[in-house]
Amino acid sequence: MIALDAIDRRIVEILSRDGRIPVMELAARVGLSATPCGRRIKRLEEAGVIRGYAALVDPAALGRTVSVLISVRLTRHGPESADEFLSVVTARPEVTECLLVTGDADYMLRVMVSDIDALGGFIRDVLQAIPSVAETSTMVILQNHPGGMGVA
Repeated sequence: MIALDAIDRRIVEILSRDGRIPVMELAARVGLSATPCGRRIKRLEEAGVIRGYAALVDPAALGRTVSVLISVRLTRHGPESADEFLSVVTARPEVTECLLVTGDADYMLRVMVSDIDALGGFIRDVLQAIPSVAETSTMVILQNHPGGMGVA
């Protein structure tokens, strides 16, 4: 872990909101010239603070208009059950996030599908067909309020 000063944190914050910002513009916004700003970005990338850059895709443009959270409880705990579950869900394009969590559930999935029928098929034919899955609970996302990375 590297020490981050206020400028590093500002660079990370800006890049988390706009990964395509030109270095010259980023440098001006954080009060540096382009060369030192570029060196800081490279150092943050090499240290793993910045893991990569991605495009934010509109799911509706891909026909995925239904977004849900599905909590999953496994029948038993252990590497075999988890491996069995993860090998199925991580290969599914409907699953956009798979989180190991604490509490009543073992995993929380974020799933995006085209419609309720597709959701029903995914739950019935994919999730409930995994032998290590004991129970699922689904919450339909009605509205999404995206937040920034907000590095303090």
